[in-house]
Amino acid sequence: MRRLVQQEDYALRLLYGAGVRSPEPFGIVEITPEREYLITFEFFDNAQELGEPQVEVDDRIIDDGLRIIRRLWDAGLAHRDIKPANLLVRDGRVHLIDVFFAEVRPSPWRQAVDLANMMLVLATRSSPEQVYRRARLQFNDDEIAEAFAATHGITMPSQLRTWMREQGRDLHKEFLKLLPEVPHPISTQRWSIRRVGLLLGVLVLVLLVLLTVFSNLRSAGLL
Repeated sequence: MRRLVQQEDYALRLLYGAGVRSPEPFGIVEITPEREYLITFEFFDNAQELGEPQVEVDDRIIDDGLRIIRRLWDAGLAHRDIKPANLLVRDGRVHLIDVFFAEVRPSPWRQAVDLANMMLVLATRSSPEQVYRRARLQFNDDEIAEAFAATHGITMPSQLRTWMREQGRDLHKEFLKLLPEVPHPISTQRWSIRRVGLLLGVLVLVLLVLLTVFSNLRSAGLL
């Protein structure tokens, strides 16, 4: 439990220090050693989830959300869970919360997924055309294309997938139509001779363990 709290406190400090509009951490309180800990951080008064009907997602909000991704990229960080519930709007500014899964020095693939998910979330409350137009002010076409090449069903948070389903729209496909050239999808898993060899080795090991267990059970007269 202590390690979990340490991780979130560390991630909060990284994002806050990088200029990302996220909660300021105030410290950790030990309640029961090795069992119960309390992490304290800033509370955003009068903030609403970006998905709330009363929140108007205009150019200013879109620019602010995309600016968060740019700052994450510049700081060598990835949030890894960009979804409506983790984007709060207060006084016309976007705030990023729930940073537990944040990653330091992420792969370009992981950073690209953050960008695509942010664009998809913003588009659920506006339009792909509007979000794409604003995104080109902070990202180039290659970066945007790579983001949507890296992103598909499994890399989108379940809340985001549910929202798109309820709207009856395939926003991912709509964004692809806006790109100068449709990118080739980037697979989540990349196979190599080494990876195949490791997989076969694991399968052989599991088979040997099962054979040993069955042999012992048979010798004991349990089969």
